[in-house]
Amino acid sequence: MLEFVKDLFGVARDTRGVVKEVQDQKSKARGVKNKILAEVEFNMDLILDHYLDKNAPEEKVIEKLRLDQVTKAMEEGFDFRKVKKGTITRELTGDNPFLNKYIGYDCEALLRKIRHHIEQIKLLPELYNLKEDKKINVKSRLENLGKRYLLFARFLTAK
Repeated sequence: MLEFVKDLFGVARDTRGVVKEVQDQKSKARGVKNKILAEVEFNMDLILDHYLDKNAPEEKVIEKLRLDQVTKAMEEGFDFRKVKKGTITRELTGDNPFLNKYIGYDCEALLRKIRHHIEQIKLLPELYNLKEDKKINVKSRLENLGKRYLLFARFLTAK
C-alpha cells in the first residue's frame, strides 16, 4: 500500500500524511460536511493504520467500518458539491488502472461507490467463514477500499 501512496501522492508521502490532510479539511468544515469528513477519516484510519499497518483482525475492522453519515446525507439529498466541487481527472488517478475507472466521478458518485463497497464488505462475515473460505480475499477488498479512500483524499485536497 505504501507504494500505492507514493505513486498517487509522491515519494515524500505516507498514509499518515494523507489522513492528516483529511483532518485539516474536516477542521475547516461545519455541519454535514464535517460529519462526512469525520466518517471518512475514521474509516481511513481503520483501514490504513489499524488494519494494513498494525494487522488488526479483519472481522473487527469490518464490524467497525462506518456508513451512517454518508448514508444519511445521501438520503436527505445533501449537495456533495459542498464537500468538493468538480470531478476526478486523470491527473488525480495517474496511470493507475484500478483508479482510472473513477475518472469523471464527482464527490457524490465516488462516495456512493465507496458506500457500496463497504456495504458489500460488511456482508462477508455473515455469509462466509473468513478464516477458512479461500474464495473470499478480504485483504484485497479492504486494500481496494483503502485505495478508494486515498483517491477521495487526493480529490478532496486537489486545487
